[in-house]
Amino acid sequence: MRQALAELVGAVRGELAELSLSGPRLRQANIAALAVGLALVLALILRLNNPWWAGISAFMCVQASHPQSWQKGGMRIVGTLAGAIASFALVPLAVYDPVATMLLLFTAGTLAILGALLSPHGYAWLLGGITAMMVTLGSLNDPTMALSIAFYRAAEIMLGTATALLVTWLLAPAESAAAAPPPGWHSLLGRNWHVLSHAVRTGMAVAAVPLVWRQLELPNLSQMAISIGAVMAVPTLTGISEKDQSAIAQRMLHRVAGCILGGCFGAMVLFLPISQSFVPWLLLLMAGTWLAMQIQNGSHGIPGVGAQAAIALILTLVQDTGPAVSLLPAFNRIAGMIGAIGLLVLINLLLGPPIGAQSASEEKQG
Repeated sequence: MRQALAELVGAVRGELAELSLSGPRLRQANIAALAVGLALVLALILRLNNPWWAGISAFMCVQASHPQSWQKGGMRIVGTLAGAIASFALVPLAVYDPVATMLLLFTAGTLAILGALLSPHGYAWLLGGITAMMVTLGSLNDPTMALSIAFYRAAEIMLGTATALLVTWLLAPAESAAAAPPPGWHSLLGRNWHVLSHAVRTGMAVAAVPLVWRQLELPNLSQMAISIGAVMAVPTLTGISEKDQSAIAQRMLHRVAGCILGGCFGAMVLFLPISQSFVPWLLLLMAGTWLAMQIQNGSHGIPGVGAQAAIALILTLVQDTGPAVSLLPAFNRIAGMIGAIGLLVLINLLLGPPIGAQSASEEKQG
């Protein structure tokens, strides 16, 4: 762990020392800053409940070219709508029954990761599952809020995505690289058993969120579920236990590091007297997302740190009506993210290595 931390610190320092002031990396950082700023302004003008979701969606959908952005943005919109509609239909049937609620969350978490790893439309599956988790968990205290939560989450995410698509269409290049094809849904009980096992673990962790929340009274249970999905949505699984567990641990570490970087930057901004004036606040927030996108696209292999730093920064600086006036909401949201990582560690310790995964020693023998 000490070596991993030292390597991560060195990578962050390397990215900051090598900030690009020209070329594709600078262009994408500029586009991200513009898209996030515009999305937040529009969300505040429209008085959406949680405008930070528009900013986060804008950042996440900015890709190197506008075809790539349109592909990711389209899947984000389709997945969000599907998850919002499905959860709105199912929540009234499940939310009064703790077992049914856990089953709904388990299904959403499992399908989100299965689809993310196996489907050619993986990002849509991931966003659909995450949106269903958000609506379900947000409705636990008051099931009558399911429609409102589903509507506003969809509106906020779609607004941010549409803004990113507009800005990338205007400013990003047209060329795009072909992505590697996913493995497909076949052989879940055979060759892809390790993927099913991984997805089921995710579903179990998500289903446990309400139990942990009620027992420990942790804040922001929706952030816990989202973080579980984000950590477990590794780009690929090898089927080799040690390698896959190492990849998940690395994502956890990068997520925590991003939270710290983005949260600290946001806290420093809030301590500045000018942070309560709208224009300086917006410019500082855009500058932070510009820096986060530079880290995400750098050469030191820590894209997750950059993405998570942007998310933590937006969550820190944006509150319901505009510039943040307190750090408490940010602490609650970030605590939810870190609590999710603790829950994942606990689940993995209880269950041991994934069933059906090949070990590194077996790989060498083969």
